[in-house]
Amino acid sequence: MKQLWKAALALMLLVSVLGAGLKADAAAKPGTPAPVEKKPYEYEFIVDEDAKYNGFSGAKEMVIAFDKKVNDMGTANVRVEQITTGGNIELPIVESVNKGIAPNENILTIKFKNLEFVDHINKQDLQLVIKQGSLYFDQITDYVLPFKFYDLTPGFNSVFLNVDNATKINTNIFKYNEPRNVMIQVPPVYMTKIETIHRYIEAVGPGDAASKKSPNLSNIDVIADPAATRLKVKLGTGTDSKHSRDLDRSTAGVNGFSLGQAGIETIVCKDPSTKENDCDEYNNQNDQIQLTAYSKDGRKLETRSFKMRVNDSQKDFKINDYIKANPKLYGKPVSLYDFMASPALLNSIMEETTLSKLNDFGVVYSVGNLATVENRDQFDMAIKNTRLKKIELGNTVLDSTVQRPVKIARDVTITGGIINGDVELISGEGEKSTAIRLNDMRINGKLTVNVGKEGTAILDKVTVGTEGTEDEKPLTIFESGGINSIHLNEFISHGGVSIENITPLRIVTTNTINTMPLHFLYNAKSAVNLEVVSGSIDLTNKVGELKQENAFTVFIKDKENVIGDEEFTGEYFTINEVKVAEDEMTNVTVATLSDNIPKLTIDDSINLPLTDIIKLIQEDSIVKVLNEKTITWNVKGKAAHWAVSIEGQNLNIKGVTDADIRENNSIILEATDGVTRYQINLKVGIEP
Repeated sequence: MKQLWKAALALMLLVSVLGAGLKADAAAKPGTPAPVEKKPYEYEFIVDEDAKYNGFSGAKEMVIAFDKKVNDMGTANVRVEQITTGGNIELPIVESVNKGIAPNENILTIKFKNLEFVDHINKQDLQLVIKQGSLYFDQITDYVLPFKFYDLTPGFNSVFLNVDNATKINTNIFKYNEPRNVMIQVPPVYMTKIETIHRYIEAVGPGDAASKKSPNLSNIDVIADPAATRLKVKLGTGTDSKHSRDLDRSTAGVNGFSLGQAGIETIVCKDPSTKENDCDEYNNQNDQIQLTAYSKDGRKLETRSFKMRVNDSQKDFKINDYIKANPKLYGKPVSLYDFMASPALLNSIMEETTLSKLNDFGVVYSVGNLATVENRDQFDMAIKNTRLKKIELGNTVLDSTVQRPVKIARDVTITGGIINGDVELISGEGEKSTAIRLNDMRINGKLTVNVGKEGTAILDKVTVGTEGTEDEKPLTIFESGGINSIHLNEFISHGGVSIENITPLRIVTTNTINTMPLHFLYNAKSAVNLEVVSGSIDLTNKVGELKQENAFTVFIKDKENVIGDEEFTGEYFTINEVKVAEDEMTNVTVATLSDNIPKLTIDDSINLPLTDIIKLIQEDSIVKVLNEKTITWNVKGKAAHWAVSIEGQNLNIKGVTDADIRENNSIILEATDGVTRYQINLKVGIEP
C-alpha cells in the first residue's frame, strides 16, 4: 500500500508538471488572455512563378481557405485598399478571383496586377475586402484581410538567389537604389521555443495484480509571439490524423500554447544501435508534429514541423532545444548592404530558414520614377504616385468621361498617347503652382490649363481637337499660370485658344512645322505677354475691351505674321517687332534623375563627377548621347561669384555658399551638342 501511495503521489506531481509546462519561461503573467474570435477562413501568399513584378518572376498570389464552400465570384466583389493616415485608398490591383474545383470549392485564389504603379514606400499596409454576402448567404459582414505590399512581390529567393537575374538586378534595382536602400523584410520567429514531455507511467503495487500502467502521456508547450492567437496542431503523418488540435492561447500561464496528449506509442529509435540521447529519428509515425500559427485576422504566420524526441525515458524526458533561432535577428528590416557586409548575419538567419522560406523575406525598393502605362487603371495609379516624375503612354488610348475625367494636378511629364475626352491641367491641392509637361499627345476633347498663378504648362507637339472643328468654339482654355507659365511648341488647337486668365500670364509659342496660324481668342481678365518665337498667330474675334488690368502685349519678329490685330485698338495693345529668343522650356531635353541624389557637403566648392551624374539619369536616349559625344557642361544661371571649370571628368564649382544652394536646393547643369540643349536639374541635399 505504501508503494501504491508513492506511485499515486508521483503521478499527481507529473500531472502538475504537465499543466505548468514552461510557466517559468512565460513573459506574460498567468491568467486568461482576452478571447479572440476565430475567423471562418485562413489565408497565405504563394509564389506564382508565372507572375512578375518589375521584371522578376515569383510574384505572389493570395490563397484563402474558408470553412465551407463559397460562391463563384468576380473581381467586382473584391477590392484592395491602401491604409494611409489620410484615409484608405482603393487600388485597382486585383486581376482575377478564382474558386477551386471539387473538392476544393472552399478555396479562393486572388491574382494581382499593376503592382509597379503602387506608391508603397512608407505605405506598405494593405487590406483585401470581400463584400458582405458575396461568399455565401450568411456572410453578414465584409471580410477584411490585412497584409503588406511586399507580401505580393517576389521575395529574396526569387530576386537575389538566381544567377540569371544579374542583368535585371542592375537595370531594375541598382539603377535606382543603392544597396543600403534595398530593404529585406525578415519575418518574425512567431514560435520561439518548443518544449515536449513524454513519460511512461507505471504504478507497481505489492503484487502483480496490483500493478497499474497509464497510457503514455505527452505535453507540448509552444512559446509564441503575441501576434499568434491560434495554433493548429497535427500529430502523426496521416492527412486525417486523429491527434489534430485547434488551440487558443494558453489560460494556464504559458506565454503561447499548450496541449496534452495520451496514448502516443512508445518512442523507439529507428536505429537500435544508437544511444538514446543521440537519436535523430524515431520509429513511430506519431512522433511527427506540425504546428501552424495564425494571426487574429486569419493570416497563416508560420508552420513548423518537428519530430518528438526522448533522451532517457526514466530521467531526461523533457526536451526544449527544437528551435535554435535567435528571435532578435528576426522581425525587422535588414538592408541588402548589411547582408553583403556581414555573412555571419545571413548565416545566422539561415540556420532556421529553408530556401523555400526565403521567399517570405520581402524585398522593398524603389522602381524608379519612370512608368510606362497601357490602360486607364495604370494611368490613374501613376498619376497618384508622386514618385513617378515621367509617364509614358506610347500608343495607349485613354478615355476621359464625366464620371472619370483626366485631371493632372501635380508636377509630371507625360509623353505620347491619345486621350478621348476632356483634359484638365490644374494646380495641386494646397499648391500655389504646378509644373506639367505634355509631349507628343493628341487630345480629342477640350484642354483646360489652370496650373496656378505661379504654375507652368509645357505643351510640346500636342494637338487638341480633330480636323473639321476649326470653326467651333476654342477647345483650349488658358485660365491661369505664372509669368513663366505656358509654353507651346508645334502646338495645334482646332477651334483656337481662349485666353481667360485672371492673373498675369506669359505665353511663348514656337511653330516651325504647321503653316496654319495659331488662333487666340482674347478674353483675359489680367495682363498677358505673348511671345512668338516662330510661326504666325491669329487674333481675330476679340472679346471684351482692353484696359490697363488686362493689357495685351505681343512680341514677334515680323508684324506681318499677326492676323486680326486691327481689331485691337488703344494704348493697352502693343506689338513689339523684336526677335524673340528660343524658348528654353521647349527647346531643351530635360534629364529624368533617380531619387537617390547624394548629399553634398558645401565647403566653398562642389566637385561633381560627370560619370556619376550620368548614372543618375534614367532617360536611356540621353545617356546614349552623353556617352557618345564630347559635351561641355556649364551651370545655368550661376551666381556671379562662382567659378566653373571642367577638369577631366569632373565639374568643379568654386565659391559656393550654403545660401546659394538653400534658395532652391538645386543646380541646373546645361550642355549642348550643337543641335539639342540638355539640362540636368540636380537636386542638392546639404549635409548639416
